[in-house]
Amino acid sequence: MIELALPYPPSVNHYFSYYQGRPVLSKDARTYRHQVRRIAIAKSIKPLMGHIAIRIDIAPPDDRRRDCDNVQKAVLDALQHAGVFWDDSQVVWLLSIKHQSKPKGQIKVQIDDAESQTLSPAMEIA
Repeated sequence: MIELALPYPPSVNHYFSYYQGRPVLSKDARTYRHQVRRIAIAKSIKPLMGHIAIRIDIAPPDDRRRDCDNVQKAVLDALQHAGVFWDDSQVVWLLSIKHQSKPKGQIKVQIDDAESQTLSPAMEIA
């Protein structure tokens, strides 16, 4: 099982900008992907093969209304870019839980082979 503590991602509403009429990753999105990649490299993570299960615990940076699915897109995109898995089509089990806000926000991710599925039933957002 892989466990990662990640920074809070930019909103999907700010994830893309447009250049000559085409959508491209925004500067915030590129920065986030690089942050996640550095975290994965520091943990020497090798790409997972086959079907995977992912749990995302979300602590937003403030008490504004936020959608879990917006966080999922940014986190899954960054994890794929970081080489944690080859393609998000490998994800067959996905759970997101939103917790109370905390300054700067935080994301905790557990990733495991979908067959073993040893993901914790509850994770603490410290």
